This record gives sequence, C-alpha cells and structure tokens, in this order.
Amino acid sequence: MSGFPALAQEAPLSSPILAPEAPISGPILGPVGPGQPINSPLGPPATLPPQNMAPQNPAAPATPGSPDAGVRVSPEKARAYAVETAIPQRVPVRPDDPHSAMWEVDPRVAFARAQREQRPLLLLFTADWNAKCLKLSEEVFSTKSFNDFVKENVVICYLNFPRNQTDAHPLFRDWKERFGVMGYPNLLVFDPEGHVVREITGYSTGKPVTYFSQLKEIVLPVVAATDERKAGLRKKGFRDWKNREGVPLFAAFVRWGGELLTLRGVNGDNWTVELGALSDEDQTLVRSFPQVGEVK
Repeated sequence: MSGFPALAQEAPLSSPILAPEAPISGPILGPVGPGQPINSPLGPPATLPPQNMAPQNPAAPATPGSPDAGVRVSPEKARAYAVETAIPQRVPVRPDDPHSAMWEVDPRVAFARAQREQRPLLLLFTADWNAKCLKLSEEVFSTKSFNDFVKENVVICYLNFPRNQTDAHPLFRDWKERFGVMGYPNLLVFDPEGHVVREITGYSTGKPVTYFSQLKEIVLPVVAATDERKAGLRKKGFRDWKNREGVPLFAAFVRWGGELLTLRGVNGDNWTVELGALSDEDQTLVRSFPQVGEVK
C-alpha cells in the first residue's frame, strides 16, 4: 500500500505541522543494544537499526498543552510528509487479523498521520521488561474491542524502552524527557493538532474494563469535537480525499492542471499531488472542475 506522492509544498508553514524531519530506517523498538532482537509486547520480534541511522536533530514536541505543542518541521523537509509516500514500519494490534489496526513505531510518522486524517493520537510509553506493561498489552491492547475502537477513531503509536535508559533511541529519550514521563506504562492522548489532552499512568492488573472505559471517556469527546470541526470545514470545501489504496487526506481542493492538483490541509498549507494517485472517484471529481487557465 502506498500513499499520495506529495510533490511540493507551495506555502511556508504558518503553524506547526505534525510531521517528521527525517524518517527512521527500520523498526525502532528500543532493545538493549543496536542490532539485538527483542520481543515487543505489542507485536513480533524486531531489531533496532544502528544508532548512526537516527537523525542528528530529531524534531520533538514543545511543552505539552502549549500553542506550539506538536512536531515542527522545516518547510524544505515537510513536503514528503503531508501525505504518506511509503509504508512505514508498523505492528498489527492483532497479527492474525488481516484488517488489524496498526501501531506506528515512529512518533513523527504517527503525528503526521493524525493531522492528515484529523484523528486523535494515542502515544504509549511502554517497556517489554515491565510486568504492568505486559499485562496492559495482553488484557487491553491485544483485544478485539481495542482493535475495533482504534480502527474507527484514533491513530496509535508506542515507544518501547529498554531497562537501561542510555540504551534507548535518542529520539525516544527526547520525547520521554519533554513530556516528563517517569514510569511505564504511560499513555498520552493528543488532539489532531498535537496538543496533549490527558494522560493515563500505570495499569491495575485484571481491570481491563476500567482502563478501556477511562480511555474511551477521554478519547470520544476529542473525536466528537474533531468531527464537529470537520463538519464546519466541509462547508468551506474540505472533504476526505483518498488514494487508490484508501489512504485518507482531509483537505480542500485548490486547483488542478495537467496531471497535478493542489490541495489545502487543515493547517493552511498547500500540497501538490499527482492526479493519478487519487481514487477513481476522486479523479472523476477533479476532472469535472475547470483546469488552471480554462476559466477566463
């Protein structure tokens, strides 16, 4: 599955955009050392790539709850992340389900996706050596109820920390410090624009219903507020665009010409997309509009 190929950003960033400055190569799950396999509590074994593959200056959120909360990205590096251009490393919630919801393992990709799809984001700080984390994964995050809830409402991402913090990926350590996360498990709930809404710390073994109910009580009002906002934006020309594989982008049509069209995201940025990357339905819609230069 591939996403819309984003070709160019036409306007400078006027507000924080939730996108990474550079992709992380391969799965980054925080084992005890580079190249050593681990068993993630949320999916199959994975291997941390060499540390020198990580970006030197990874983007990171500002103070939680501040107007600048979320990931900032320089204009020249942003264009490739307006929409998904490749399949990032992901871990299924339910490996035996071909239609399973997917855990992101790069938080910058997760934030970009949350803004693109206009969905809340759940960012889980976890550790596969921690008994509470393992129980939370087993009793809540591996269930069909959680899987169905995620597919309908949110984007999810987890950061798996080793016992020795100095062995953690630098990006992970940065995020942990900036949000003041002290222990595991710790779940942060963000709105689509990257602002922290609430957090859930710890887990009481044997009480999955209590935890899941608390999670829904936090997330569903954010979903409702986002849906209300999107309803208002739809009146201004915004809609759900999709590529041939169904990858969504909530944006407004600006113009088209030849084989390219320009869409405007919720954050006000314009993005040029290949017409052929759209679904057949969306291509038909675009071709019904006058091209640039046709309107006199």
